[in-house]
Amino acid sequence: MRDANNFITVVGNVGTDPFTRTHANNFQVTQFRVGTDNRRKNPHTGEWENKSTNWYTIKVFNQLGLNAAASIRKGQRVFVGGYAKVDQFTREDGSTGVGIDVEAQFIGHDLKFGTSEFHRLPQVLARLDDEASAHGFTVDGEEYDGGDPEDPAGGGGGSFDTAAGQDSDRHPLAG
Repeated sequence: MRDANNFITVVGNVGTDPFTRTHANNFQVTQFRVGTDNRRKNPHTGEWENKSTNWYTIKVFNQLGLNAAASIRKGQRVFVGGYAKVDQFTREDGSTGVGIDVEAQFIGHDLKFGTSEFHRLPQVLARLDDEASAHGFTVDGEEYDGGDPEDPAGGGGGSFDTAAGQDSDRHPLAG
């Protein structure tokens, strides 16, 4: 399923709440469906009409899948990038259909339609702290010092002061 020519991005609405299955060796797969509407404006009425809906089965593995299951709910607008696999199938009535599975590499909420909140995972913070102390690297153009252990947000993200137009580290915000 990992052919670079089959990498697609799907933007649509989540049709089913994600569910996770654990297989042998604690291998975890999270799955949910995303529907995309083909819409067009009716030239006679000026109204938008749904022509059809394409459905994609999204499969997400291990930690990304667990994060998706904790973050995504039916009805939310998301974008998913991953490797597509097209399968033909036969229904019970004998008719045939086509299914598209996407092995997700990234998933996010479409912020045009709502807000989202990000929480860094503890194991990621620990790894970042180890890498920063061992190698040192920059994040957003600044040296990353491993973050403030007292900061519950972790990673030195700081807070946002809307009145001052700056983050808590007093960096001016673009916009």
